[in-house]
Amino acid sequence: MDRKVLITTPYREKGERYEYWSSNVDRKITYTYDKNNSNGLRFLKKNIPEIDILEWPTWTEYRKALKKDYDVVGFSFFTHEIPNILEMVKEAKKKNDPELWAGNYGALTYGMEDHFDKIFVGYSEEEVAEELGTEIGTLKHPMIVDYIGTRIGVKGFPLGVLFTNRGCTQNCKFCQTPVFCSDPYKIPLSSIEEAVKNYKESGVTEIVIEDENFGMWKKHTEKVIDILHKHDISWYPMTRIDLLDNNLEDWYEKGFSGTLIGVESLNQDTLDNVEKNIDVEKTLDLLERLEEKNSFVIGYYMIGFEEDTVPKIKKDIRKLNDYSIDLTQICVITPLPRTPLWEEISEKYGIIEDDWGKWDTKHLVWDHPNIDQKEMRKVLGWGFRKAYSPLKFIRSPIKYYFRRKNRFGYIKTQMKMLKDFIISNRGVKTELGEGQI
Repeated sequence: MDRKVLITTPYREKGERYEYWSSNVDRKITYTYDKNNSNGLRFLKKNIPEIDILEWPTWTEYRKALKKDYDVVGFSFFTHEIPNILEMVKEAKKKNDPELWAGNYGALTYGMEDHFDKIFVGYSEEEVAEELGTEIGTLKHPMIVDYIGTRIGVKGFPLGVLFTNRGCTQNCKFCQTPVFCSDPYKIPLSSIEEAVKNYKESGVTEIVIEDENFGMWKKHTEKVIDILHKHDISWYPMTRIDLLDNNLEDWYEKGFSGTLIGVESLNQDTLDNVEKNIDVEKTLDLLERLEEKNSFVIGYYMIGFEEDTVPKIKKDIRKLNDYSIDLTQICVITPLPRTPLWEEISEKYGIIEDDWGKWDTKHLVWDHPNIDQKEMRKVLGWGFRKAYSPLKFIRSPIKYYFRRKNRFGYIKTQMKMLKDFIISNRGVKTELGEGQI
């Protein structure tokens, strides 16, 4: 490889970090879920070690890096991060005028081809390697460690990140994944086992599986679960309601501890219209079963469908709050570029927001028939408060304790929680270290 390459995420202000829990809760007393690793960049660095990466650098750190006169500067970003990225592009052009690359979901946004020399669509380890005249062989899985903790800075336990497949076989109208990864595929089992082994040896025994759709390949999934069970890992998959409903008992016996699932709406007609292909009654029944097992649950929920009104949104969120969801990520339905929903909504109602910075699923960007932008922000804030009551701050750790106790017994549970506390506050060393690379 004869070209010097830097790939970076958007910059952040000094001291700024992305904390997932508080980003979805409007209360002072919450837990924290630090997610300050870039999954995509960590995969690129693991498989093409010759490149340099920056994960959410400050503006000063970014400018300092540019002094190395890179031949290529690439950017990984989402749609709402475009304003920051364009600032970075402008700055990069001042420094030796490098070739500019774009990737991640934001690169699908209309007009990005005007700012970049090359756009990579999808997971692009092989494409980047080919561009640089090298090969990666079998895809390697990096160690990626997040932390669950408290707002006073004390961490409770480390959480490893695992991917077992890429893409999704479903075609929900609002999702960009069918365009981003049009040909779903499996992560090699050898890479998965190596990653799980590395986590376990580092003391990380809880893993969140961030697939778009864990379980969509039955035989591959069974082999992955066997690997997790062999290494005595507690795991939390992102999956579909129907897959979890059909497999909950079997998965629970092999270390399943919770899930990240798309509830999306409590209106069956709405779900059918966006082709989500799930049943509301089955969803609510599954939530009850998960509560019986003290499972940790992150539920994804959308507001602002075209038939929604403010009273209807409030009624449904109150109903949803009756169930033991530890954290509800409430999003405003957003017609993201290159989705069927974009085509449908832009033609029927029209797009009213041209600031890409507000395309973060927390703002209304189209001309809704029943709710204006100000009302949507107000009801979203209400939902953040309502869906996370003070009771949940107490209930989540109680659930955590009892699902550990039911699995390990009283003494081992105490020892495990102490060990997790020590490891997470000391910090887990990965092969890429922590901070900037």
